[in-house]
Amino acid sequence: MPSRPLHYLQRLFLSGGLLLALLLTQACKPSEELPRLDPDQLASSEEIAQAVADRKEGYTVAFDVRISPLEDARQYLPLIEYLEQETGLPFRLDLRNSADALEQAYLNGEIDFAILGAGSYLSLLDQAPILPLVRGLNAEGEPGYRSYLVTLPDSPLQGISSLRDRQLAFGSRTSTQGYLIPRIMLNQAGLSLDDLSGYEFTGSHRACAEAVLRHKADACGLQDTLARQLIDAGELRALAISEVFPSSGIFVHPRVPQSLRSAVRGALLAFDPVAMKDRLYHWEQTEMAGGFTTASPADYQVLKRWRDRLEAPRSSDGDLLRHWRQLYGDESRRDEGEP
Repeated sequence: MPSRPLHYLQRLFLSGGLLLALLLTQACKPSEELPRLDPDQLASSEEIAQAVADRKEGYTVAFDVRISPLEDARQYLPLIEYLEQETGLPFRLDLRNSADALEQAYLNGEIDFAILGAGSYLSLLDQAPILPLVRGLNAEGEPGYRSYLVTLPDSPLQGISSLRDRQLAFGSRTSTQGYLIPRIMLNQAGLSLDDLSGYEFTGSHRACAEAVLRHKADACGLQDTLARQLIDAGELRALAISEVFPSSGIFVHPRVPQSLRSAVRGALLAFDPVAMKDRLYHWEQTEMAGGFTTASPADYQVLKRWRDRLEAPRSSDGDLLRHWRQLYGDESRRDEGEP
């Protein structure tokens, strides 16, 4: 991507209350142990302050935090510019420093489009209408992704079962790759959260990895792109890798006119990261490295069933069996590979 940080930052939308949080994010740099993306190009406090004063018009586009609000924004800003060029309409990137802040902003009617993992989508869907627009394709062109359970290279842990009585770190509570899928992996190995010595939510994939690197957790659940990067760098080691689950996507509030939804969907389906590589900023590190495909609520049902099963309160084996039958009818479907 050409070095035009201020040009892109002027497309940000930040509420005044978020400025302090984002300045703190800028001040609290990630640990030097983690590979970083062009650290010299991170936005300065002055650029952020100017961005706050600029660009107050347009449809808002928010996103789940994966690395940090500012680093993620640098990846999504060229996409915002692309949408403006393709649709002829104004958009503004809305930064929120946590999943809870994004969720509340959506419920308050402040967000039109949102780049979310399935967990965040399902959490919002429990409370308000939200429509899938497109799903991300990975670098191989598949509309899915995996989670990794990772630990330090010299850790004595071997396999998921060795996590019993250990400390585990997750990303945010609504993260698919950072929480929901790792919980599925634990469940498939016969473990629950109660079998751990403890666990914590760190708020992002980067912070989750740092918890392991700083010996604050024995292992963590991590999204595949960052996990492979850290494993290749020799910083972490994979304990287990999940099966493929439905990928992150871009979602829209139903109040957005149908004509605009169709225009944005068409532009996203035509988005070609290879052809646009000179205009993008480390797009290969996103969960849409191969572009986008169509999406529908049915795509996320497998994760919804898993989430409902894992979060349902149960007090006995009988309750568990009744819950299973309520969700799936009978036990025969276990052989079909469903949860």
